[in-house]
Formats: sequence, C-alpha cells, structure tokens
Amino acid sequence: MQNSENNKLYDAIIASSKGKIDKNSLDRAKSGDLDGILSSLSEEDAKKLKAALADKEKTKQLLSSDAAKALMNMLMGGKNNG
Repeated sequence: MQNSENNKLYDAIIASSKGKIDKNSLDRAKSGDLDGILSSLSEEDAKKLKAALADKEKTKQLLSSDAAKALMNMLMGGKNNG
C-alpha cells in the first residue's frame, strides 16, 4: 500500500473511532502493541475485542473481512504474507 493510501486508511480509522483511537495507538499496533487501542476503547468494547481475539472462529471471521485485510496490510507496512 502506498503512503497516501496508508494515510487515508489511518485517517478513516481515526475518524470512524470518533476520537477513541489516535495515530499513536495505530503506530503502536503496527509494532504488535494493542494496549493503546484497547485502552482507548470503553471497557465493554475492549472486552468484546479481547473475547473475539480469544475465540479462534470469531478471530478467523474477523480477519477474513476485507476491512481487516486492508488494516492488516497497512499495519504490516504493505507486506504481503499470503
């Protein structure tokens, strides 16, 4: 993904989170640190995300979505591992 596309995706994620997730949290997630994103969510939303990530089938469904694929591609710096 090109830098301009990454920036657009960053901006879309930040905008859709209504201020809950900032660029710093996304940068940290890029390194595998989800604490910034989890701490920016409500306790209920963080529990839902943790539960989804702990459930193999839910994680598979979540990661197979087009939005998740685009996000993972951006977080991995455009590297294609598949």
